[in-house]
Amino acid sequence: MVGPPGRTGVSRRMIVTAGWNLEVDDPSRIHGAETAARLAGLTAGLAARDVAACELAAVELATNLTRYADAGRLLINAFGPEPGMVQLVAVDKGPGIGDVGASMVDGYSTTGDSLGAGLGACRRIAAVFDLYSLPGQGTAVLVQIGRVDAAEPAVRVGGVVTPHPAETAIGDGWGAVRSGDLLTLAVVDGLGHGVKAADARHVALETVRRRPDAEPQGMLDELDAALRGTRGAAGAVAQVDTRSGGMRFGGVGNLTARLHRGPRVDVLVSRPGILGMGKRPRSYERGPVPWTDPGMLVVSTDGVGGWDLGRYPGVERRHPAIAAALIWRDAWRGTDDATVVVASRSPARGTA
Repeated sequence: MVGPPGRTGVSRRMIVTAGWNLEVDDPSRIHGAETAARLAGLTAGLAARDVAACELAAVELATNLTRYADAGRLLINAFGPEPGMVQLVAVDKGPGIGDVGASMVDGYSTTGDSLGAGLGACRRIAAVFDLYSLPGQGTAVLVQIGRVDAAEPAVRVGGVVTPHPAETAIGDGWGAVRSGDLLTLAVVDGLGHGVKAADARHVALETVRRRPDAEPQGMLDELDAALRGTRGAAGAVAQVDTRSGGMRFGGVGNLTARLHRGPRVDVLVSRPGILGMGKRPRSYERGPVPWTDPGMLVVSTDGVGGWDLGRYPGVERRHPAIAAALIWRDAWRGTDDATVVVASRSPARGTA
């Protein structure tokens, strides 16, 4: 289905193609982080200069995790073919940063045992940089390198995806397609994990990439047809009309979606079923839901447990990928592929 007249325009797509989840608890892990960042840059099709920047960011973030963090992890995602970008997010449950502004200055160190140039260097080489920290509750640092839209969109989207701990292939994924006033966001979870789940994820996201104007009902119908012959998947599609301020949502399978609008939280129900297996409800769309106030849409797969945005005061002013990474940090089950995606209409600006 094609959207109403006047909504055509240049289409921009952001599709996850690969992911790494690296525990960084010892200096011996830094080289592995650098290697993963290089692979991510190559997977995203980045130029050599940007691949080198990915490696540098990984080294700096991993070094900080080994020195200051507790339960530190580096989450890396490659996006492509558009915009062709690598995202690195360092998350930890350490002491936090007491003075975020000072931490951006070369030579700053919370312990006095290093040059402390890591975060300043990351900020200089990043197309997008953001940081969230609470004393005693840890830190999340976001670095994006590559092709990132210069214009600030009406709705920002960010997320993290990690593979099953025993796999390298990633069975979860998400994609966002912008076309005129429409933003279509899809989250998919290939059944099981490993290569066959990754094949289903790839088919689903390629279908989304080709159909920037499809409404949730139509998109889920297309996903159901495209996924036949694969293992199948759970999936959710949200479409925001930035002109009218309305959002439509549809979901099939075991995903969690909530729309936060100030103190109000709407649970967006994903219907039981499996896309690609003929096991789905006849109707699974809700909307339009008004979403003109600042707020956040959060969608997660079943590799993530329960979460509460109230644990992160002020996170709505940060890049949505920061909120996604914090939820992942605190709710990751550690037994499956895992995805958290956040879309934000907040007019506030972070440090990105």
